[in-house]
Amino acid sequence: MKNFYRLFIPFVLFLSISCSSPDINLSQDFDHGSLGDMKETSPGYFKGKTAHWLKRDGIGDQYYWFYFRADHVAGKTLSIELRDLIGVYRGNPHLVYTDHTQPVFSYDRENWERITDVSYDSATHTFIFSESFQQDTVWIAYAHPYPWSRLEQLTGKLQDQEYVTLENIAKTAEGREIRLVTITDPQADAENKKTVLIMALQHSGEDAGGFLVEGLIDYLLSEDPGAQQARGKFIFHVIPMMNPDGIVNGITRYNTAMEDLNNIWVNDERAQPEVTGVKSWVDRWYAEGNAIDLFIDVHNHSQFHTYHAFIFQDHSLDSLVTDMNNHWPIRIWHSEFEGSSCSWFFREGIPSGTIELSQSRIGDGPYLTIEDYLDYGAGTVKGIVEFFEN
Repeated sequence: MKNFYRLFIPFVLFLSISCSSPDINLSQDFDHGSLGDMKETSPGYFKGKTAHWLKRDGIGDQYYWFYFRADHVAGKTLSIELRDLIGVYRGNPHLVYTDHTQPVFSYDRENWERITDVSYDSATHTFIFSESFQQDTVWIAYAHPYPWSRLEQLTGKLQDQEYVTLENIAKTAEGREIRLVTITDPQADAENKKTVLIMALQHSGEDAGGFLVEGLIDYLLSEDPGAQQARGKFIFHVIPMMNPDGIVNGITRYNTAMEDLNNIWVNDERAQPEVTGVKSWVDRWYAEGNAIDLFIDVHNHSQFHTYHAFIFQDHSLDSLVTDMNNHWPIRIWHSEFEGSSCSWFFREGIPSGTIELSQSRIGDGPYLTIEDYLDYGAGTVKGIVEFFEN
């Protein structure tokens, strides 16, 4: 009997160990994934930091984007403690985390929920969030991610659409194409059509802009009477993703050359293929006798600010913001920042502005969803049509 217990007890221990849940694993090796060094300091509790990306001129340090997968989390609580959440933006300290920052999680990368158990220590720049999960694998991100694969799905659906022309107008350092989507009614009189150029995702990590332009495209191709009117009176050129290399590699703000694309439009010495490609397309468009009547660049200002803004240099677009605000909440913000895409188009004599979206909420309202951003795209079209009609 003693020999039996000698054999039985180790066998029970073996079964207990072998049947226990495997350790939680964090990974970032997928489209748009990004995470810095992390260490599990106690079961389910990880400490570390986001990946920091240093601008090639040495005066920028961007850090806030994270997007990772967690495996073996079913029935467990996962806690993440992120430290050193301070960067550098245009030579000044850059702080974007707050006590109202709420990351998102998804079991299928389609449907996202907010993580509400959050805390931020502004003295130590430390952010902690926790969530309990029902399924074994979950994806977690700073905000709703818009990966390269989603753009590929979108452009695939646009093939052979009646009102759509697709072009590749530039190629990145890693060989990805910069897509241009043109939407108009080819049967409508072209002579009096207004031309609008809209661009998004110059900065990787500012993903809400991708959803806005996707919603804009979806609305323009719908049978809504307002969309039919827009197709008949406008040519919409849309660049949904200016920085695909930065997106795919999970970089915060920069491309793979560690350049801020929106800082180099008026500085040819720092040229990058994404920007020079768009400039070349504009030159060709002009050479064919065409004009551009409005340029909009879509960004977002992290989860720090709880409002949307439309930024431009003079007062020529004040009424456009008023018209857009009839359809979604956005405010006027005047700025004379030099070097950006808007400043370059402004120098070309084209009314130009930057949309800055919040990635958290508006005021004390509910936290924003992908559907909100898609709706903003439709509202942007409606505001533009009203602006040119008045």
